[in-house]
Amino acid sequence: MKSARLLFAACATAIAAMPASVQAQDARVTVVQAHVDRYKARDLDGFMRTFAPDAVVVANGITARGKGQIRQFYALNFAPKAPTIKIEGSGWNGEAIYLQVRYNFADGQTLCCSYTEYTVRDGKITYVNASG
Repeated sequence: MKSARLLFAACATAIAAMPASVQAQDARVTVVQAHVDRYKARDLDGFMRTFAPDAVVVANGITARGKGQIRQFYALNFAPKAPTIKIEGSGWNGEAIYLQVRYNFADGQTLCCSYTEYTVRDGKITYVNASG
């Protein structure tokens, strides 16, 4: 039990000692992971909670501004026969998190891969730029 408490204290100390930029980076990853998890669960309301009220989504030349337009934009992706997704790659492009996503359709066809960048501020997605 003592060793478990020491390990926990050591981990907490290590996290507290991490530079603020690393802690902020981890927080942004957590937001995008929640976004992907809600998408995969087909939870449109939970998915929408990951966006800031004034978020902007740009995808293949179409722009959606604010949660109302963004909800309309993504609604078909949450329909019962919408394709599922698999994350093929991820990383950082400056301050943005990027994902490369494969879409798997019910008939067995796949579409690979879209490239999407997410900007996260204050725990919410503020900007999405998707192509492919």
